[in-house]
Amino acid sequence: MGMEEISRAREQELHGLRLDLKRQIASTSSGTPRHAALVQQLEALDRDNNAAQDRWFRDLTREYPLHES
Repeated sequence: MGMEEISRAREQELHGLRLDLKRQIASTSSGTPRHAALVQQLEALDRDNNAAQDRWFRDLTREYPLHES
């Protein structure tokens, strides 16, 4: 499995996790501890994903520096 396939599989897995968390959040009463925990999980997942994308971009631009034209 190449890097592109791994990346695509990771994106699909993250998308599935986000959808599942959003469904659980929607079906849980707002203001409950469970609702708050689910929202925190979704926020943490998004932060981790953003950090991973930032690392990927830094690695890419380190290997292939961007040049202004």
